[in-house]
Amino acid sequence: MENWSELPSEIIHSISLRIDNLFDLIHFRSVCSFWRSSSLLKLRRMKAPRCPLPVDSGAYGDDCHVSTTRIYLVKSSSDHNGPRYCKPVRLFKIGENENGDIVLNRFFARTSYYSRRVNPPFSLDLLRCQVFELAQEHVACSTWSDGFQRLVKLEEDIGFMSLGADNNEFMVLRNSIFTAPTVYRSVEERWTELQITHPDANLEAIVSYRSKFYAIDITGRTIVVEPTYLQVTTFQRSRPCDKTRKRWLVNSEDKVLLVELCSENHADFSIPDIREKKIWFEVSELDVERNDWNQVEDVGGRVLFLDEHCSFSYLATEIQGFRGNSIIFPNLWERFNNPCEQESILVYEFNEQGVRCAEDIPEYVDLLPSFPGWAISNA
Repeated sequence: MENWSELPSEIIHSISLRIDNLFDLIHFRSVCSFWRSSSLLKLRRMKAPRCPLPVDSGAYGDDCHVSTTRIYLVKSSSDHNGPRYCKPVRLFKIGENENGDIVLNRFFARTSYYSRRVNPPFSLDLLRCQVFELAQEHVACSTWSDGFQRLVKLEEDIGFMSLGADNNEFMVLRNSIFTAPTVYRSVEERWTELQITHPDANLEAIVSYRSKFYAIDITGRTIVVEPTYLQVTTFQRSRPCDKTRKRWLVNSEDKVLLVELCSENHADFSIPDIREKKIWFEVSELDVERNDWNQVEDVGGRVLFLDEHCSFSYLATEIQGFRGNSIIFPNLWERFNNPCEQESILVYEFNEQGVRCAEDIPEYVDLLPSFPGWAISNA
């Protein structure tokens, strides 16, 4: 068809119903006035996948659902430099609250802590921007009773795997308080305990890769879960590290990376001043054939973003301003000592062999702002 504006309105509307990305819908409606009038006025609310918690969880399990938040990178081509306009590059995430309202937040922020903070608005002209979806964050949200008839909202780190289009069928892997890690399959609508030895070792990180779950527990053991029959295999790396203090698993292109935060001893890890901490990162690639992890010297010019519920990587050449072979992560010590305060962001560079605050690196101040408060419009 030579003229896309001549597509029947029914087809335009049908296509808009299948768009699950806010920015894609805005750009779709901006093609021409006919497409705008024939498509959805706003993004339709997606029903959150539900996974009622088992009885041993201590939560009010019927309300447990999987909250999905998308992480975006926005590159602006605008020449505006005034305070009302977005900087050339921004990294943030967008999700929905319980009422279905769109919630915008910075990547490392915990929404429940900062949702009431008031910030000056910025405008973002999406017709002058490139928008990239970098990753999706999946969190199990439930309600828990503290024993004093008070209900507390909980966010739990999980592994999530879609087994069909539109997440109609899905699978969740989570830690369990009293038993081995458990798996929920939506087609069965029940939780199943994994049959593994030493089940009391909590899972520290989980990713889905090649239609399987890969998890690593606090002992450094890797656990592989095949979704169809829940077959479980485990292995220990041939070159264990006894200096590891925390682990992440990261999908990086067609690879899985094991990222380990290390220190010579626990005393070095606990030093309050980040500038005096004697810590470093080690990165290894998953070897599927050998069931092992192979250590690498750097991350191939990529930037790793590490957080509690979502970690991902991106080529530095595609993110203006970020430096390759670096790791961006929140100040874990501030998060532990002051959980209700907004923690600072830290940067580790392999060629520098040290950790610095992002606010001490001039070009990172705009890339990783303290808190965004943009007004997004499709006008």
